[in-house]
Amino acid sequence: MRHIKYIIITCLSVFLFTSCEDVITLDLDNAEPRLVIESFITDQPGPYTVKITKSADFYDTNNFPLQSGAIVTISDNQGSPEDVLAEVSPGVYETTSIQGQRGVTYTLNVNLNSKTYTASSTMPTLLTPLDSIVYEFEEESLFTDEGYYTTAYFKDPAVVENYYRLNFFVNGEVYTFEEDTDNESEDDNFWLTRDKFTDGNVQDFEFPQKLVTGDSVYIELHHLDRATFDYYRTIVDIKDGGGVAPANPVSNFGDTVLGYFGAFSVTSNYVIIE
Repeated sequence: MRHIKYIIITCLSVFLFTSCEDVITLDLDNAEPRLVIESFITDQPGPYTVKITKSADFYDTNNFPLQSGAIVTISDNQGSPEDVLAEVSPGVYETTSIQGQRGVTYTLNVNLNSKTYTASSTMPTLLTPLDSIVYEFEEESLFTDEGYYTTAYFKDPAVVENYYRLNFFVNGEVYTFEEDTDNESEDDNFWLTRDKFTDGNVQDFEFPQKLVTGDSVYIELHHLDRATFDYYRTIVDIKDGGGVAPANPVSNFGDTVLGYFGAFSVTSNYVIIE
């Protein structure tokens, strides 16, 4: 039996959306729009982007105004020249020179409307290769549809707390789950795991995506720090209804800004179902 519980996350900006069978209108006050800053830097070749928007009221449509005219920079703790990002489209800023490296702490500064917002993140030092992807055929059962299923394997570095996110793609695209004949949902790749009980051991991560012969599978392993892991975890908890009332994910910009700036390393592997 596969014990992984599938979570659907629509997108980062839809922080406050929860669902249930009955429509329930909560008596929520209109909230003042808040700045939302989203950015990640990795050890893969750039450029990296920073997206700046504003939040909307809980019952508003998903209309998040893009914020132009900001001065955005990224620096590190190694004394490298500060990278001044270029605004490539309204509210979207792109690095021009910086290259992410493991073990380095990065700081993002955003100056908008005479206010400055700052967040820092440290990329884990250790490199964790995604060693292999194994697939096997499973017959139809009460818990599983007939098809091929994959398991990713990687060796967890010992004596260090490690946190991971895995991204799963089929034939170059996100996987589409067929929940029933009338409804489909996309895999938003919030597959999270940690080594709390498996420190230093080979990790195996099973995926519930049903595959067929000829499918190509590409999986990324993101090695996160604790703060970035907690950020993703709170998104999953909110979407899964883990909170008593609507809330926002944790942010490393402080209490006045939503969003997150994170740094993580990436390894990957692929397999073709034959």
